Amino acid sequence: MAKNGYQSFTIIFIIMALLLLSSCNQVQRKVEHHKKKTPREVLGFYTEQEGTYPGSQPTVDSQFTNLSIIAPFWYKLDDKTPGNLIASVTAEHKKQVIQSAHENHLKVYMVVHNLFYETVEKGKQVASNVLDNDTNRNVFIQNLRNEMNQFNYDGINIDMENLHLTDRDTFSLMIKELSDALHRDGKVVTVSVPANTGDSRANPWSPWFDYEKLGHYSDGLMIMTYDEHNPRTKPGASASVDWTEATIRYALKNEVPSSKILLGIAGYGWDWDTTTNKALYSSYPQLMDQKTKYKAKVSWDSQSQTPHFSYVDEKKHSHEAWFENSHSLRFKLDLVEKYNLRGIGIWRLGLEDPKYWTTIPKKIKVKK
Repeated sequence: MAKNGYQSFTIIFIIMALLLLSSCNQVQRKVEHHKKKTPREVLGFYTEQEGTYPGSQPTVDSQFTNLSIIAPFWYKLDDKTPGNLIASVTAEHKKQVIQSAHENHLKVYMVVHNLFYETVEKGKQVASNVLDNDTNRNVFIQNLRNEMNQFNYDGINIDMENLHLTDRDTFSLMIKELSDALHRDGKVVTVSVPANTGDSRANPWSPWFDYEKLGHYSDGLMIMTYDEHNPRTKPGASASVDWTEATIRYALKNEVPSSKILLGIAGYGWDWDTTTNKALYSSYPQLMDQKTKYKAKVSWDSQSQTPHFSYVDEKKHSHEAWFENSHSLRFKLDLVEKYNLRGIGIWRLGLEDPKYWTTIPKKIKVKK
């Protein structure tokens, strides 16, 4: 009996040891899997204070370890001299922000856009004037090179958000010429493009952009996967998870390598006054203030995987607010991992749910 008992004890001990070893191996595999996670770029668009909306610098100061790149929104196309730039800040301010970012091991991309003129049509025409001929494109590219080298930018983001359809091919050509020039300087070229799903949900500006050519010529496509619902539509999610995934699939179908795709992430939301059919662009803190003021309850929409709430204001106007928070962000970051994307681009730093900065490093490995 003693011998049998000893054998039984030995067998139990071996089984327990094997179970313990298996458990340790599983933990080790999880640790190794985490270590092996591909580093992802976290690009944050950067602006100065805009009215009641806070500027981006405080977020950069507190979250630089969770960022890879900042992209200051400082330059628009000159509407008088094709190829020239209009800067919204001083040279001293540029130097200060860029130097501070570099000291914190952040790259800085210069953003150039064709927005904020008197009309959208004017923005289209200003872009068209640059793209129109070889001379204007060459002037534009040389001005960009001079500015980038003077202020030590690491790269550029071209954000021409609406074009004449007739400028589609010349825009692609300009990106090719720009990449050829800037690559010689060791600079990175990225292009912001509207989200496109290839179906009826596509952004009306989408056909103006040749994903395949832009993906081939540039180093990265910043797909603006937000404003699925906006002031021109009924209330709804800024970026439902299925719509976001459809935009990724469309890009991949059009031969854009996953390693070049930056997925747009909204830091803001829209507050629709459904009585007047107007929508207010709102930061996350502003929306939370409204929620508290009107004792609204946040609901979760399981179809879009985003939060929203409703309330009635003091004028008896009905409101619907839809936005992104740290929980909805998780579903976007899951798509980044699922499709092995280059990373994310947040519009814009300073508007977002502060808990984004807890979620991001938990879900993805931030590239530094």
